[in-house]
Amino acid sequence: MKNKTLLLSIVFLCYSFVVFAQKNVEGKVVESKGETPLPFASVIIKDAQNTIVEGVITTENGVFKITDIKNGVFTLEVQYTGFSKYSIPLSITDTTQKRLDLGIIQMNEDPTQLEEVVITGEQAQVSLRLDKKVFNVSKDLISQAGAATDVLDNIPSVTVSPSGGISLRGNSNVNILINGRRSGLTEAQALEQLPADTIDRVEVITNPSARYDAAGAAGIINIVLKKNKANGINGQVRLVSGTPDDYRAIGSLNYKANKFNVFANLGIRYTDYEGLYTRNQETQNNGITNILNQRQNEDRHDDGRLIYLGADYYLNDKNTFTIAFYRNETKDTDKTDYVYDYFTENLRDSTLVTIGNSREKRNYNQFEFNYTKTFAKERQKLTFDIQYDFWESTKRWKIDIDKILPEITSILDQRTTTTNDNNDFAAQIDFINPIKEKKQFETGVKYETRTVSNSFFAEELIDTNFVSIDPLDNSIDYDEQIFGTYAQFGNTSGKLSYLGGVRMEYTRVNIEDENSAFSQTYDYNRFFPSVNLKYAFNEENTLQLNYSKRINRPRLWQLNPFFELIDFNRQSQGNPDLRPVFTDGIELSFLKTGKGFSINPSIYFSNSENTIQRLTVQNEESIFVSTLFNLDSETRYGFEFVASYSPFKRLKMNGEFNYFAFEEKGMAASRSFDFSDDTWFSSLDVRATLPEGFRLQGRFLHEGQRNNAQTKTKSISYLNLGLSKSLFNKRASVVLNVSNAFNTRKTRETISGNDFTVNRVLNRNAARWTLSFSYKFGNAQNRNAKRSNRN
Repeated sequence: MKNKTLLLSIVFLCYSFVVFAQKNVEGKVVESKGETPLPFASVIIKDAQNTIVEGVITTENGVFKITDIKNGVFTLEVQYTGFSKYSIPLSITDTTQKRLDLGIIQMNEDPTQLEEVVITGEQAQVSLRLDKKVFNVSKDLISQAGAATDVLDNIPSVTVSPSGGISLRGNSNVNILINGRRSGLTEAQALEQLPADTIDRVEVITNPSARYDAAGAAGIINIVLKKNKANGINGQVRLVSGTPDDYRAIGSLNYKANKFNVFANLGIRYTDYEGLYTRNQETQNNGITNILNQRQNEDRHDDGRLIYLGADYYLNDKNTFTIAFYRNETKDTDKTDYVYDYFTENLRDSTLVTIGNSREKRNYNQFEFNYTKTFAKERQKLTFDIQYDFWESTKRWKIDIDKILPEITSILDQRTTTTNDNNDFAAQIDFINPIKEKKQFETGVKYETRTVSNSFFAEELIDTNFVSIDPLDNSIDYDEQIFGTYAQFGNTSGKLSYLGGVRMEYTRVNIEDENSAFSQTYDYNRFFPSVNLKYAFNEENTLQLNYSKRINRPRLWQLNPFFELIDFNRQSQGNPDLRPVFTDGIELSFLKTGKGFSINPSIYFSNSENTIQRLTVQNEESIFVSTLFNLDSETRYGFEFVASYSPFKRLKMNGEFNYFAFEEKGMAASRSFDFSDDTWFSSLDVRATLPEGFRLQGRFLHEGQRNNAQTKTKSISYLNLGLSKSLFNKRASVVLNVSNAFNTRKTRETISGNDFTVNRVLNRNAARWTLSFSYKFGNAQNRNAKRSNRN
């Protein structure tokens, strides 16, 4: 026993000697002229044999800190492109203070380097953070001339349906954010109006920390817009032409000097879309089989204009104000032709022809304000954000139905009007307080309110007058208030990093019609814990474990109890009794990086209560009515594998494979909706750098068959291609894109009920070819631009 005690004492003394002998070295790197901080400078410590002992890069403020340096004689070197190397001797002894502050290190410009250095490095396409994956999309040829939906469709784990619906790992309950905030730009097909050129990166957060809103059972997709940081005047212009008719002009301008940074984005577009939909419907009525074959040709035309103006004001190096305004205007003119062939016992008895014309005007407006304050204490920060959105839309639809068999007869003349008015306000305060060197506490509060007024008015021509169609007329007011607060704590201890927190959100929703015939209030309060763990075995191997609890709140269109006319054969209806969906999710992932490759396998599991499902029934008038209901639960588990490989410098390949299975349980319309199934999807992206400034990219995607208790959706595959050529010393480029190259992106599904079967094919967008030209102007070669490239 005494020997063991003696041994432990010796070990403890040795450990204490090593620990207390270790020192921390810190300082700040600036340029000699003006003492502007130099971010991302390389700071290394070498021993007497010129071997690198430790190395770090400076923060955005030029600050560095190297910890746990043992006793010895060293050399400290600072390197920064465009500047002469800085070198000083460094001696660490027992008498050296534990915190050795080198103060301000001034770097001198090297004119020869400024003229000769060429930056050839490229930002990593994906990086793994403690609570998210970050995808750099600036080099994506395929989506450059398109919209935000094209960018998202090229992100691993994310799929965009032909109708614009976004899913994360096959789950459509995902929260889409713009610059970390909820925005009307993510509503309906609004993302199709956001140019891809304005997007800097996309963050995929499958298990968000308590910092983020709890909305989105599948997680969060955060779209981060570009913001130029270079001094002087800088900008870019892109012109696009395509077929079907697609003409766009997008420009960005940035001016930065002294205390101001002014930025602007402008865009106009003129775009056509071609859609083809077929529907084969078979119903049983008193032993008689009735068949309807429906064909729908859709020609959609969109005109759009956008403007984004803003400015940053740097009061001093610790206080910054930002204000911005965004407006997006669209005018849609759509024409749809329907042909309905009716059969009874396989004999055609009539044919109807319908012509539908719609006109829709939308405008979206958003004001942003941000105040950021930093403190003398490194990483300590206070932010205050206000966002106010208001947007409105009006859609008028006119339908003419004529019978052409067995005789020509005018059957129906209908028209509808849908209006929406929305007002959103959000205010948020966040405070980050570092504790010691690697610990951090964060807290914040947020209040947001949303007011929506929705009205639907339908009329039918009888004799010479239009008469209201009852019960299709309705007007709904929707008020939503959410108060949230959170606290979380993070720490890095050796190779282990962790972040744990809890968020509380109180929700109050009131929905009622203008005549007060219907009124309902929802009121609930929940806690949403989250845990993020990360273990770095070394620089090349990282293991990560994440858990979070999430919510999916029903939206207005899901709660609206009134019918909406789709065509004379179909109607949709919300369900005011829908309950929110609560999901617990956990994920284990591993990232392995090496020379020219990376692999990122993940396994994930989630359990949801009150999952929302769609139900289609046929009423007594033989009209198909689609509504929503809550299942009891859904269990989902899956495996994801993302990999990249560059066999040589000019070729890069990225692949993804995702398999998941689910089990649903619940009842609706006196029928069991218990169901289980599995599916998979995969993609392969190949990028090649060719001689003479050419670059080629191809992306193939496959989605396996997907089923639920009522609907079976067949597999789908499609190919996107892009080719670019750089011009004028890389200031300009020409890009040729084709999406859905072989027109194979068609949704084919079968919907089954007790007395009907519906087979339909939806081809919302045919193959699209676009040719774009972009030109960058301004101080592209100044020092700050080079810093941005290094970043």
